[in-house]
Amino acid sequence: MMNKNNIKILIVEDENIIAKDIQQTVERLGYLVSDIVNSGEEAIKSIEQKLADVILMDIMLKGELSGIETAQIILRHFNIPVVYLSALSDEETLQKAKLTEPFGFVLKPFDGKELHNTIEIALYKHKMETELRKRNEEIEEEKKRSEELLHHILPADIVKELKLKGEVRPRLYELITICFIEFYGFSDLSSKLSPHKFVNELHDIFKDFDTIIENHGLEKMKTIGLTYMVVGGLSGDIDNHAVNIIKASLDMLKYLIDRNKNSDIKWMIKAGVNSGQVVAGIVGSNKFTFDVWGDTVNIASRIISSSESGKINVSGTTYELIKNAFVCEYRGKLAAKGKGEIDMYFVTDVPN
Repeated sequence: MMNKNNIKILIVEDENIIAKDIQQTVERLGYLVSDIVNSGEEAIKSIEQKLADVILMDIMLKGELSGIETAQIILRHFNIPVVYLSALSDEETLQKAKLTEPFGFVLKPFDGKELHNTIEIALYKHKMETELRKRNEEIEEEKKRSEELLHHILPADIVKELKLKGEVRPRLYELITICFIEFYGFSDLSSKLSPHKFVNELHDIFKDFDTIIENHGLEKMKTIGLTYMVVGGLSGDIDNHAVNIIKASLDMLKYLIDRNKNSDIKWMIKAGVNSGQVVAGIVGSNKFTFDVWGDTVNIASRIISSSESGKINVSGTTYELIKNAFVCEYRGKLAAKGKGEIDMYFVTDVPN
């Protein structure tokens, strides 16, 4: 509880004799009087100019604003407890007053003990409500941060299911698109750069890649060493996932070309894309991971191995999904380790 000597009380009373009586009483009880005003308008001006810890408010005030109307304004704009003073005790007035969530009522004439108890209870209640409100705000902020973190590591539909059901069941996706962006030739770079510089370079690039794929409605699955894995079709625009993957890949290639022009460190990447069926789900408990599995993923990893510097290599399956949106060069059937020969194409341009 606050020290009485530090507690300032604003008295709002339009009867001068009663106002003086209240002032003498509260000062005798050890409180300070910040101001004495006789109208609602003056009370609001006083609050804006002087600090007050409690307001003793006459319900019936002269002027345009009644005590209840003044308290409503204080409730909306100021965090100060209001205690009503009134000689009236009719039910209608009391019900109107309760709507302003007052911290107490004191009926006139009052005695010092009653006023003292009401002020102390109002201060305590206000303190508890303020602390509770602060704690609730902290909880809401923590929930917001937790949800933002979930959205950083899980697709939107998965986050929704996790929040509603508390778990995520494995699911089958009949057609999605997988893209691997692979950095290569980094052995020379890693030997020339300090660990700090090396990691900072990757962080800056991956951060900008994250922005690119988010702009195209895609999901970053993970980074595996120097490979950046993107998936389209898990949520959002599930009809154009292959096209969106290629658009994002082109943006990432262009971004790195522009970056290399203005940097002494030249990064080289290539892309490999495949479309098909996958199983997706969450594995682990303490450090859970959302991942995708299936032959589609395995083939995508073979596709990237057959790609070339600055190129986007796509499978025949993906080609069928993007052929009306991009110009592609057929490379023939190329060997893919463990998968035999696969039709592959380079994306060469966007048609006019």
